[in-house]
Amino acid sequence: MAVSKYAYVYARIRARMSELMDERRLRELVDTRSDDFLSSLMDTTAAYKDKLTKAALVGVEAREIEITLKEDLIDQYLMVIKSTEGAIQDVFVEFLRRLEVKNLKAVIRAKAAEVHGIGTGTGTSTAEAPMFFPVEDFFKRRISRLTEADSIENVIKQSESPYKRVLEDALPEYEKSKRVLVLENVLDDEISSAIREKVERLSGADKEIARKIVGTEFDLMNLMILLRCKSEGIAEAEIRKYLLPDGFSFDFNLDVGAMNDSISAENVSGAVQLMPASAYKEVLTGALSSYEAEKSLIPFENALSRFFLVTIKNTLRGYPINIGTIIGFLYLKEIEIKNLCTIAVCKENEIPAEETMKMVMV
Repeated sequence: MAVSKYAYVYARIRARMSELMDERRLRELVDTRSDDFLSSLMDTTAAYKDKLTKAALVGVEAREIEITLKEDLIDQYLMVIKSTEGAIQDVFVEFLRRLEVKNLKAVIRAKAAEVHGIGTGTGTSTAEAPMFFPVEDFFKRRISRLTEADSIENVIKQSESPYKRVLEDALPEYEKSKRVLVLENVLDDEISSAIREKVERLSGADKEIARKIVGTEFDLMNLMILLRCKSEGIAEAEIRKYLLPDGFSFDFNLDVGAMNDSISAENVSGAVQLMPASAYKEVLTGALSSYEAEKSLIPFENALSRFFLVTIKNTLRGYPINIGTIIGFLYLKEIEIKNLCTIAVCKENEIPAEETMKMVMV
């Protein structure tokens, strides 16, 4: 896309970029008293104030705040989609569809917990319904209706293209293993393949920049898939089936020599220690002690998320007029919304500021 064709969307993004919160502002929100959090958040940007005012919220209602903030995120995606055209626009439609995939995965996880007691220790679940990204009006697929299905099988039967076929193909394996990972993986593979296909239709520098950003995200997804498989004791041969072939730094499926030892490791710690030297290994090694203390993959997930945040910020240095600025803005907006939702939940549950700050991506 010629620089001249970026002018309109670039101008709109630059205006919104200035409203993104820095670490100081996030720290102020974390330190704000619970009773003052909503008013302080409303003072952040006019867009947040308008949406939160219309929602008529009172106090820290984390669920309602999250729903409202997700609406703002979708507005930013729609602004970009309407402000672009051709192959560039196609990429951002698929980027938006990532959020629809997250909605569907949330339905599947909730249904698995309800039917099989996954994560509850019983055959029932008292968890609230998933909080969806509001993309149904755009894609015209009613993912939210799938929450009414009485089984995973019926969720799949009632799903629509492009998800129904890949889920149906994976259903026998899921029924045998009862691993939600099986279904999540085919959805990740479907959307990552679609994004990669659209990125390959770009030209020149746009293609290379998008490849790097998107490929880095796929790398991080693969790393978490590997660590999740290790934590669940999944066999090496099965792990290889779940890895996405779309990474940027190395292809987990093709570059078997580089990742062989890590994939063959006995446990999570061994998988990290046996990874080939890379920035990813350095990041994961830094989180290893927290993992070993907590026996949770969350420290790894948070460490990789922070690494990705740095990658995005580096892409935006100097605000170049190219696709990287648009992608970077949308990712930063997603991270900001996630941070604000995390802070709201912590305020609602009276979690101390220092503990809250550990969960915020800055």
